[in-house]
Amino acid sequence: MLGLLRGVILGAVLVIPSRKLYPYLTDRVGSFEELEPYFDVWRAVLIEEGFLAIFSIEQDQVDSNVPKITKGTDGRALT
Repeated sequence: MLGLLRGVILGAVLVIPSRKLYPYLTDRVGSFEELEPYFDVWRAVLIEEGFLAIFSIEQDQVDSNVPKITKGTDGRALT
């Protein structure tokens, strides 16, 4: 949003997982549900030109025969 306000960028796309996808991620990231309370604030920001798009993604299905990717030991991966 700051880039849009300053005119540095004309658009931004944020792709984030849903909470349903969380068990299959290898690291901690934000989710659609965590950011949703901020949507009203972002809508209220008056920008002259540009856009902000937010997409939430999740898996189509789960196959228990496919091995999971193990969690790493860097950053906050184990917390």
